[in-house]
Amino acid sequence: MMAKLRKGGDFRGCVNYVTRAKKDNPDGTPCNEWRIIASGDIPEDSGREEIIASFEDNQALNPRLKNVVGHFSLNFHVNDKDKINDEIMVEIAHKYMERMGIVDTPFIIVRHYDKDYPHCHLVFSRVDNHGETISDKNDFERNRKVCLDLTKEYGLHISEGKEQTKVNRLRGVEKIRYEIFNAVNAALNDGGIYTFEQFEASLKAAGVGIEYKYRRGTNQVQELWYTRKGKKFPASKIDRRFSYGNIVKHLANNKPLHPKSNYMYVDGTIRPIYTILGVRLLAQQLNDYVSGNAIRLDGCSGNYPTLYVKFDGESMKPRTYRNNPDNPEQAVSSHSFSSGQSAQASSSPQEEQGFAHGGGLTWPEFRALHPELSAQEALKRFRAMKRGQNPNAMGGMHM
Repeated sequence: MMAKLRKGGDFRGCVNYVTRAKKDNPDGTPCNEWRIIASGDIPEDSGREEIIASFEDNQALNPRLKNVVGHFSLNFHVNDKDKINDEIMVEIAHKYMERMGIVDTPFIIVRHYDKDYPHCHLVFSRVDNHGETISDKNDFERNRKVCLDLTKEYGLHISEGKEQTKVNRLRGVEKIRYEIFNAVNAALNDGGIYTFEQFEASLKAAGVGIEYKYRRGTNQVQELWYTRKGKKFPASKIDRRFSYGNIVKHLANNKPLHPKSNYMYVDGTIRPIYTILGVRLLAQQLNDYVSGNAIRLDGCSGNYPTLYVKFDGESMKPRTYRNNPDNPEQAVSSHSFSSGQSAQASSSPQEEQGFAHGGGLTWPEFRALHPELSAQEALKRFRAMKRGQNPNAMGGMHM
C-alpha cells in the first residue's frame, strides 16, 4: 500500500476529478468508474454541489488558508486485489486518516474501478470543524511510516523499494550508490540530527562525503554531490529527497523545541513564525524576527491594524507592542500573545490561521457564547447564521 499526497485550493475541481465529472453519461448520470464508499459530515447520497458546499462551509471558517483541499490517493498492489473489498478499504482509510491527524473534518472516500490495482481517493477539508488547520508538518515522512505500518498490519504486499534492496547482492557503482542512499536515509531518519553539520558528520562516519556546488559568484549552495570510494553522484541520482533544500527543511523539523516554549528551540534560537495576527511575513521580516529584532506588521487582525512584534527572551514567546520596542522613546506598552490574539508557529508558510466572520461574530467568539452546545451543533448553527438563516429556529438557541 502507498499513498500519494496532494494539496490545493479548489474543492470544485478536486471533487469533479474524483467523481469523474467529465465522464458523466449523456443523460447526466455518473459513469461506473467510481463510487463513494464512505464519508464524514457529508451524506453519502449527496450530489456534487452538496459535497462542494459542505467543504466550502469549513473553508469559510479559515479563509486565509491557501491550500485548503486535502487529497490523498491510497493505492494497493495488484497482488492484493482479492484482499481489498470496500469494507477493508474503508477500514484502512479510516485508520490512515486517524494516524495522519485527519479528524473532525468533512471528507469523502471515493473508490475508482478504472485500474487493475485497487485504489481510492480521500478528499477532506484541511480546515476542521473548529476552524483550525489540519497540519501538514512532516506529512511526507509520516505518510511513509503510516503506509508501511498498515501494509504490515493487514498482511499486504510490500513493494521492493530502495529501502528493501539487498545491497550485498549488488556490484560496482550500483552497490556504492545504494550504500550512499542507506547512509543518507539513516541520517535523515535520526531525530537527534537537526543541523547540517550533524548531518554531514553522520555521513562522514558512514564513509560518505559531501561536495557543494555554489551559484556563480555567491556562497549560496545550488547542489549537493555525494562521494564514496572515489565515486561521485549528484543528489538527484541518489534520491530526489536528498537535495540540499529538502534536507535543510527536513532537519529544521527535527530540531527539538525548548521544553518550556513553543516559540524557541532547545538551543535558544528563535523558531520562525511565518504568519502572525493574519499577516504573512516577508523574507526580511522573518530574518529580522528570528534575529531578535522588532518587526512592524500592517493589516493585523484584531483591534489594532498596525502592531510591532518582538521575541521576548524572558517569557520565551513573542510580544506585541503598540509602538516600536527597539525605540526606547516609543516602547510604552506590550503584551504576550494570548488566546484570541495568538502567533501560530508553523513549518510551512502556507499554513495560516484565521476565522471568517458570521453575523459580526468569529467562530471562536460564537463557540465561547454557547459552551452548552456540542462542537458539531455549534458549527451547524454558526454556518446557518453565516448564510443569513435564523439560528433561533434550530433548537431555540438565544443570542
